[in-house]
Amino acid sequence: MKYFVILFLFISFVIAHSQPSWKREAPAEIPLQLFSSPDALNLPTTETLQQGDIYFHISHKFIVPVSEGIDELFGFDGSVYMRLGLGYGITDDLFAQLGRSNLNGNIDLQLKWKVLEINNDVLPLAIAVNGGVAYNSKVVNEPEDKSRLWQYYGFIIANTMVGKSLGLGISPGFLYNANLFCEEPINSWTMGAYAQYFFDERWSVIAEANPTLNGWRQFYNTYSLGMEIETAGHFFKVALSNNVYTNFSQFMTGSLDDKLHITFLITRVL
Repeated sequence: MKYFVILFLFISFVIAHSQPSWKREAPAEIPLQLFSSPDALNLPTTETLQQGDIYFHISHKFIVPVSEGIDELFGFDGSVYMRLGLGYGITDDLFAQLGRSNLNGNIDLQLKWKVLEINNDVLPLAIAVNGGVAYNSKVVNEPEDKSRLWQYYGFIIANTMVGKSLGLGISPGFLYNANLFCEEPINSWTMGAYAQYFFDERWSVIAEANPTLNGWRQFYNTYSLGMEIETAGHFFKVALSNNVYTNFSQFMTGSLDDKLHITFLITRVL
């Protein structure tokens, strides 16, 4: 009898220790997404890419203003400043992008890092920093000091959402060497702000402003108003703006005039 007891205890011990340990896993945390794309119209949002994603960007800003009327097809007959950009999601929170503008052959390399997310139903919040360096490779009458062809900039970005439809953002920025042709490097401090109202998952309108608080600025502060359409990984944005510059180190300097120009931006995430 005792052999049966020993055998029973042995089998019970083996079964107990062969069962896989199990415990309930915490549900995966869903990343906070307040805006739909990495940029509003011109200014950066806190949005990044998922790790391994590729980002393609092309933008056109027509130099001839809308006020020239039908004779210039409201600006479409004129030349454009354009930007091509390619980005990559290094991690889910770190996004790198390389771009080039045809104005002065301005090449910029930038990094965006989402540093904080606070997800709640009342007032969600995301914070990111965006910094970059730009080199002007095709400048007419280059300055003797070639270091003046380099520019450096940075933003601190804060985004929130009111209700389920209104995204709000601020992006104070700093630009070193705002004017390539001043005797000494001069800087600009800006206070970007934008709002995006989402009618549904595809359609939204965006208002944006980027006033200069201190330092060098061209004649006018920047303002823009446009719409965004999202479809199958594409973002198409068309807007009216008094600023015709594309890369950040050019856009942050303000506008030469207060006339409105047609602009559009197409991005694709792969």
